[in-house]
Amino acid sequence: KAQDVSAESLPLAVARAGCSSFVLRRMVVIEEEGSGEEPEEELTEWQKEAREEEKRQRNADYLNWRRGFDQMKREQQVQQAESEKIKEQGNNFFKLGLYMQASMMYSEAIEMQPESAVLYCNRSMAYLKQDMTHEALADAEKSLEIDDKVENIKAYWRKAQALLELDRLEESEATADIGLVMQGQAGNQHLNRVRRRARELATMKRLCGDPWSVKMANGIEKRYTFETDGTLKIHVFGQYVPATFDLSVEGNPRSMVVKMKPEGVGIGNGPPPPPRPYIFEFHDNDQELWLCTPVSSDELPTKFEGQGFDRLRRVAPEAPEVEDASDAEPLDVRCARYIRAMNKAMPLLPPQLPESPSEQEMSKEVLVMEKMSQLRRKYGTKVHMRALELARSPSSAESAELAEVALELQKRFVTRRILPAPAPEPEVQKADVLAASPTPELASAAPGEVQKSRPLFACFAGIC
Repeated sequence: KAQDVSAESLPLAVARAGCSSFVLRRMVVIEEEGSGEEPEEELTEWQKEAREEEKRQRNADYLNWRRGFDQMKREQQVQQAESEKIKEQGNNFFKLGLYMQASMMYSEAIEMQPESAVLYCNRSMAYLKQDMTHEALADAEKSLEIDDKVENIKAYWRKAQALLELDRLEESEATADIGLVMQGQAGNQHLNRVRRRARELATMKRLCGDPWSVKMANGIEKRYTFETDGTLKIHVFGQYVPATFDLSVEGNPRSMVVKMKPEGVGIGNGPPPPPRPYIFEFHDNDQELWLCTPVSSDELPTKFEGQGFDRLRRVAPEAPEVEDASDAEPLDVRCARYIRAMNKAMPLLPPQLPESPSEQEMSKEVLVMEKMSQLRRKYGTKVHMRALELARSPSSAESAELAEVALELQKRFVTRRILPAPAPEPEVQKADVLAASPTPELASAAPGEVQKSRPLFACFAGIC
């Protein structure tokens, strides 16, 4: 009878019949058997063993993977701990003012943790302290490539500072703006200072140089000549009046305060007039300068209008600038002189300083850094960049003498981890160079002596 009861009416039929749970289970089994489904196929012994073996193999593969993963995790933890220890040593050197040693420690730690934004950020600051602005910029950009969130705000500061020192002022200001927007209301004094300085230098570059001129209503010319040292020369009525100016680049429009110097007023004419506030703007592709100062008050104007408003135009310089005699020399000549001075100032091997160096050890290291900074400032960016290019590839030098000094610089940069160790050139290329460009010593030597002298020549040529 259970087979005649539908699935929907089955519980009701059971309840009416007062069946026990055993009877109910039996009825369900009978109904399933009558549903027409085929019973599950029984497995052979061979199939059962195959399935068991497959299961054991999966378990073994997982265990092997898990062991390998745990081992890799342990090694990474050990490596990370060692990297942190080296980084802390670098931080200690940095606090002591030993920036070259600090950058070496950070480089070593980066080899263990190449994806650490903090290490690149730290080394960027150490490079900035050594006037190595290109290297500092590269590290700051790498740090931001790894982590550009607000937690890495220092990298924005390093990048903005490096761009500022490279005279890429608009980029420096833009980088500082990004960081300050991310920082929000909390602000950041370092980024604010860099942005303000970038704006000041950009404004000074546009303001200074050739004089600005305007014809007054009476037809008399008035000229303003702004100098990069903050001095201002005002020519009016055939007289020269010296003054100074202080910029304010945070407002819009930007402003300045002009102060007359006493020697420009004239003896017996009393004290100089009080400082005058001005607002200013650049127009017509920086060929026109708008200046506005109040006439009947000392309040800073908000609009360019009234009697104190002048539109000044650029005036061509009276005489062309004379080129510096040192720039007339070929670049590689200046570069060779610069590299020799660098090699002389920088020992081949950096000193291995203890964790707590003595005053004498610190003084020696600081002296080396100061000499290198002075040389970079003396010879300029163009020469320094050419020296770096030659240090990366001494064989690209146009003369054997330049290749030799470039190779010595490369060795010094490699030991300080400024440059990676160069890859060895194929032996065939060495033989080709040797055959094509023999030195006088090699040309006059016996065949056996040529083979013996070959490594020395290869080093001179910068290919080993």
